[in-house]
Amino acid sequence: MDHQRTRGQTALPVTRSPDAVRHRRERAAVRTLFTVAVLLFLTVGAAPGGRTVAHAVTAPSAGAAGSRTESAGRPARYGADLVGPLPAPDVPASHTLLEAAAVLVPLALLIGLASLLHRERARRRRSERRLLEFLATAGHELRTPLTAISGYVQLARLGGLTDTETFELAMERTTDETRRMAALLDELMLLTRIDLGQPLRREPVNLAMLCRDAAADARACSPHHPIRVTILPGTHTVVGDRDRLYQAVANLLANVRHHTPEGTRTSLGLGTEAGFRVIEVTDDGPGIPMELRRTAFERFVHGGQATVRHAPEDTGTGGGNGLGLSVVAAIVAAHGGTVTLQPGSGAWFRIQIPA
Repeated sequence: MDHQRTRGQTALPVTRSPDAVRHRRERAAVRTLFTVAVLLFLTVGAAPGGRTVAHAVTAPSAGAAGSRTESAGRPARYGADLVGPLPAPDVPASHTLLEAAAVLVPLALLIGLASLLHRERARRRRSERRLLEFLATAGHELRTPLTAISGYVQLARLGGLTDTETFELAMERTTDETRRMAALLDELMLLTRIDLGQPLRREPVNLAMLCRDAAADARACSPHHPIRVTILPGTHTVVGDRDRLYQAVANLLANVRHHTPEGTRTSLGLGTEAGFRVIEVTDDGPGIPMELRRTAFERFVHGGQATVRHAPEDTGTGGGNGLGLSVVAAIVAAHGGTVTLQPGSGAWFRIQIPA
């Protein structure tokens, strides 16, 4: 469902991606260390110490003059009103600590910079590898609908669609594959926007109304999958992108109807816990295999073949393309929340978003 933005409302950024936040914190830490090192260096350089200090030597008294003569009867070395160098005073302990800090802090700064560069290099290599894998898998996913559409086009050119029933079936399949490809591209674009840290809309969102709308749409797409909605008392409002949050809940409900048999009961719950809005989607189906639980939220991870045929309206909800749960994770993370897969007999997804 589309949600129109209020007139005059400006789009403000929601929490950026975790990688962008981590990079910004690391750069801020390096800048802080550099500033501290410079201040310590300037402080130590301006502090007195290690210099010869000139002192005025007062002429000794007459009585004392005799005592200043050496045993051989030679006169004292210092006469009246002579100025001579004396040893520098003892360096205070605080000054010694500053000198040590002036050496250790730049050293720690260099070590931190080297570690940061190493992590950046490793992160860049991982990003490049993920990008290559992503492009290869996306190309494979797009090739499937394109192959089906191309096959029907060739069949039509060869005169194989003269029969009305065959023609209608070919057009229906072509339309389904086109919608599937469009939904795949939309989700790829959304993931790319979130990965790049581009801002989402920021507006008050009523999660209670959102969950009711998502459940109503899911029932329309698959009447044979009953859904029970439970909303605990309270004000369930967050600040974020209403369309994207709706998509996250809709993808979880679509995951149930795509991978469970007809008659599977689904529960959609909403409440507040420890300063977080909590959305839970559970079902009594076969659940997610143990070997897929650790990678369930990664991109292009398929949980098996769809068990029901997708309705024409059922597009853009992660319909078997392996992106549904990864889109949920990306949307929730962009709002500063988390989504987890809880242990249980069926599938149990739990979303937590800051209130």
